[in-house]
Amino acid sequence: MQRGNPMQGQTVKRVCSSPLLVAVAAVLTIYLIPSPINPKPVRLSDHLPVLEGPLTINRNLQKVTKLFEGQILGPESFAVGQDGSIYTGSADGRIWRIKDDTLTYIARTGVEHQDCGLYALEHVCGRPKGMKVDARGDLIVVDSYKGILRVELETGRVETLLDSFNNSRFLFLNAMDILHNGTILISESSTKWERRDYRYEVIETNNLGRILALDPETRRAWLVADGLYLANGMTLTHDQNAILVAEMSLSRISKIYLTGRQAGQREVLVSNLPGYPDNIKPNSRGHYYVGLGSVRFVGSSPLGSFLDLVGPYPAVKRTVAKLIPAAMFDVFLPKHAILLEISDSGSIVTSHHDPGASTLTALSEAFQHGEDVYVGHFKIPFVGRMKSYELHTEES
Repeated sequence: MQRGNPMQGQTVKRVCSSPLLVAVAAVLTIYLIPSPINPKPVRLSDHLPVLEGPLTINRNLQKVTKLFEGQILGPESFAVGQDGSIYTGSADGRIWRIKDDTLTYIARTGVEHQDCGLYALEHVCGRPKGMKVDARGDLIVVDSYKGILRVELETGRVETLLDSFNNSRFLFLNAMDILHNGTILISESSTKWERRDYRYEVIETNNLGRILALDPETRRAWLVADGLYLANGMTLTHDQNAILVAEMSLSRISKIYLTGRQAGQREVLVSNLPGYPDNIKPNSRGHYYVGLGSVRFVGSSPLGSFLDLVGPYPAVKRTVAKLIPAAMFDVFLPKHAILLEISDSGSIVTSHHDPGASTLTALSEAFQHGEDVYVGHFKIPFVGRMKSYELHTEES
């Protein structure tokens, strides 16, 4: 019987266990795995904001009262009815009424399922986002996937006004507002990524967002503006001559003119914000509240702002998206919540904070009705409420 070389197996073993070869194999494997994102180099700013002046840290957001804790998940945006009722949507696709401190179910935007609210079924169950009561007294709701809906508040009947644009279904509708003539303006955050994959949209930092308009009577829809970076919150200016749009992934708010000689033109209203702007809502002081989905400022993280660090390096972002599950991106988020107040000129008037995020992990929207300010975020399990004078009374 012929025997093999007894040293051959040991040689192979030594070669295979070589740290260098193992490292090379690992690098090649990582290189060959396709990345889910296709980013471009983006530099947000040459410097991070400093929390001083109107950005000076306070603890105003820790005054929030938590309503319906554990009864609702992810109330992100609010609207007020003709009778003063407050409406909001939740992560499981439901629409709710808040009246006399009572939470009442109104309707669903998608199917009913016991697992609604989870990632796997979000596109089926629906995800209501921006909303506003129209002149008829109906609630117009933008659902990320289902489109623009009209909800009859007395019966809960849901009617679809628009569920696609140019023969493409919606993936990530976000905010809305209504002109005096009834035209509905809608922000679409991405034409590539679904809302449930928003983390990839943020890290990819593409300009696939746009603003659409809809005539609810004729159902005709048209493009107002495109080329926006994660078009998130949106509101009409007080004179309705323009809209303000949060370009979340670039930490800025842009202004797009609707009327006059500047119609169709856009400008950056404010940039290098101390976080990533979410919803924008007018307040009683003639300004706008801007919720920040996360923050970026000097000292917000020991290593610095993650997106600022990796922004100029697409290869790094592709590798991060290959190796780290999207759900784990949140480990990079600093524990600090901020609500901004900005003027029509783009100046930051005031800011309200929860350092350490002890009460609010982050803020999607602050919506004022009378003396009450309702606050929400797409992950918190309650509706927040505080008095406007609590926000604007200097800390003791």
